[in-house]
Amino acid sequence: MKNWAGNIQFQPKNILAPHTTQEVQSMVKEHLKNKSTIRMRGSAHSWTDLISTNDSYLHLDHMQGLVHVDPEKKVLTAKAGTKLYLLGEEAFKHQLALPNQGDINQQSVAGALSSGTHGTGVTLQSMSNQIESLTMVTGTGEILSVSRDSTPEMLKAIAVSFGSLGLITELSLKMIDAYKLKVETFPENMDTALEHSCNRLKQNRHLEMFYFPVGDWSIVKLMNMTQENVTPKNIWHTLNDVVLENWLYEKLNQLANTTQKYSSIDKIMRKFVGHNVKVDWSHRAFPTQRSIRFMEMEYNLPIEKFQEVFAQIKASIKKNKFHTLFPIEIRFVKNDDLWLSPASGRDSVYFAIHTYITEEWRPYFNAMEEIFKKHGGRPHWGKWHSLKDDTFQGLYPKWHEFKKLRCDLDPQGIWLNQHLKDLFAL
Repeated sequence: MKNWAGNIQFQPKNILAPHTTQEVQSMVKEHLKNKSTIRMRGSAHSWTDLISTNDSYLHLDHMQGLVHVDPEKKVLTAKAGTKLYLLGEEAFKHQLALPNQGDINQQSVAGALSSGTHGTGVTLQSMSNQIESLTMVTGTGEILSVSRDSTPEMLKAIAVSFGSLGLITELSLKMIDAYKLKVETFPENMDTALEHSCNRLKQNRHLEMFYFPVGDWSIVKLMNMTQENVTPKNIWHTLNDVVLENWLYEKLNQLANTTQKYSSIDKIMRKFVGHNVKVDWSHRAFPTQRSIRFMEMEYNLPIEKFQEVFAQIKASIKKNKFHTLFPIEIRFVKNDDLWLSPASGRDSVYFAIHTYITEEWRPYFNAMEEIFKKHGGRPHWGKWHSLKDDTFQGLYPKWHEFKKLRCDLDPQGIWLNQHLKDLFAL
């Protein structure tokens, strides 16, 4: 078994594939008797070692689709294994949509939300904040239901808990009316992009920047609600999405990795980036098709640290002569009050660091992580980081309360693997 990127590999003893919450409950009770453990996966789209196990490995591929839709309250209930692309299309049938989402739609809804997945937009919170209620099976075999109305603090704890408290089997999400997005992307020198970033944050629903360090330039991405007609699909869109952004981009990365001529290849790559505008329904506009494999680390910083941290990132790359054709992805998220949300208590900027999958990523990631740590950075739970319990104690005011709740809901540690034991110092 391995994750999407292939950096995590393991061999489980058993593979579990439940169809219902009750089946999950039975599996948990059986494992409690045998004193064995279970780790679950959504779509294996994490770079941290959340899913690996030598014991039982559980997936929710048989728990797909909607359970209920309340059109008046604009709340839908989905099975936890439902892939985001399916959730979007099923919601659209009811003229509903997620208020915001990330640019990958292959994850399961439970995996995406419980790991703190986010989109971008300074007025928009991470996806976990859209949870109205959920059902989960705890480490004692209890079926637990929590909601924003009846158990708000419990929901705040569970919403971002990356499978350490129990297995989520259903989620009810607050939706909004289906809407279209106008997506505009264009290349720009990074100094110019930084100069305009403050105004663009205020003037656009979504702002995202992809900074290419080798050439010191950026692809700026703006998205806004619109009533314009959906852009018809044509051969150019297919060529751009499949050939240029995946096949050609991968070939250029392989060439750069082999020849080490990053600067020359970066100049070639930039020639293929133009000014593009398209309109589509939100659930189809947010995702980007990606087949090229990469390593990723992402950290959340207070938004007021944006310019200072970026300057230090740039200086470190230059000093250490780090080279990669992959960009640093910069996104913005509104604060929330979820216990272990990286955006808890602060409006935030996220820096996502990438390398091509065959490149030596550790020196680069380690150097960037040191910068983030100096400024109170909190890692994305599903992306590579090296932090442990002692550091998280200072980053999350509710850390000790979360650990106590974890022990209460899972006293035997049925949901733990070595990564989570190290994380919680158990």
